[in-house]
Amino acid sequence: MLIEENIRIAVTQIRTGKMRSLLTTLGIMIGIGTVIFIVSILEGYNRSIERELNVLGANTFQVQREEVFTGIQIGRRKRKERKRLDKELADAIRKNADLIQAVGAEVWEFNVMVKYKEKSTNPVMTLAGAQPEFFPTNGYSVREGRALTYEDIRSNRKVIVIGIDVVEKLFPFEDPLGKKVKVKGKKFEVIGVLEKMGSRTFGESRDNRIIIPITTFEDMLGKKRSCNLTVMVKKGADMQAAMDQVIGVLRKERKIPPGKENDFSIFTNETLIQSFNNIAGKIKIGAIFLGLISLLVGSIGVMNIMLVTVTERTREIGIRKAVGARKSAILFQFLIEAVALCFVGGIIGMSLGFILAAIVGGSLNIPFTVPMWAVSSSLIVTTLVGVIAGMYPAMRAANMDPIIALRYE
Repeated sequence: MLIEENIRIAVTQIRTGKMRSLLTTLGIMIGIGTVIFIVSILEGYNRSIERELNVLGANTFQVQREEVFTGIQIGRRKRKERKRLDKELADAIRKNADLIQAVGAEVWEFNVMVKYKEKSTNPVMTLAGAQPEFFPTNGYSVREGRALTYEDIRSNRKVIVIGIDVVEKLFPFEDPLGKKVKVKGKKFEVIGVLEKMGSRTFGESRDNRIIIPITTFEDMLGKKRSCNLTVMVKKGADMQAAMDQVIGVLRKERKIPPGKENDFSIFTNETLIQSFNNIAGKIKIGAIFLGLISLLVGSIGVMNIMLVTVTERTREIGIRKAVGARKSAILFQFLIEAVALCFVGGIIGMSLGFILAAIVGGSLNIPFTVPMWAVSSSLIVTTLVGVIAGMYPAMRAANMDPIIALRYE
């Protein structure tokens, strides 16, 4: 009964001074809301990243010239000078790596415009110069027409496979197959249309791809760009053994001396997920740090208002002591009031954090995720803040001399 009565008194005090209670817990609301918002966004983004990366398949990895970056660095990154990867390396892997099912070289150009007669797309299309293996190794399927062939590569044909975004913009009411489109001032015949892939996180479309033969790409934009090599491992083969095999082939082809580090980088889905988790972990630490600062400010506000409350209710404390109230009962009453104040602020902060995360996540195409550990941790933290902030005012009230308290005006 004592606990219930104290809780009822605490709720009454909060209701009596709604604006004062709201302002007092503002720091707690901001701290808890900030942590909940950032954690929810990162959790949703993490799920989205894992789902999207798995489109490549668990048996696929990629070789790039540049080092795979897996963290946050202050200042300018030191870039290592490395030779470019050329498409002939894909041929060497095919010949010398028996654990590999398919390997394709690809090179990219971003922010490209596609034109058809008087129509044109926005300059947001992504152009890939690729070999035929590009489609299975990257998880793309051709819905209509055909994919690229090695005859297209050998003959440097001006043929193109387009994504649904291009079809919807340039060919809303006609069949695109066989039509001539312009890319970078050159005419290409449409030979295929990709299956619809949908949007990535942050609304980036996966249907804005246009693919041409890698040799034609080099004719248009030069041969100085480094290729990416996307490699698919045979079913049942060990991924690490296959990667070691590819590394051996590349080291031999690129004449890397024994003991010297690779001048290329290999990454898998797990590498990219690990990279994201690395960065997300640091952001979470930063968010928790900012939240703790806000909670510290909030706890000072709660302590201050509880001291004011003790002063305002000095006569009430004297009367309760005069009729036999124990120190522990008074201590417990004011402690519960401080905890209730912080708890209400924490609940409001969590609610605001989740609402903001849902709004921002929806606009960025990120699934809304409620991490239960964050909810439980927030409730525990707000309770502890209430205990810490309320302990001194509660002890001051409990130790008050009843005779002096009764004389207080």
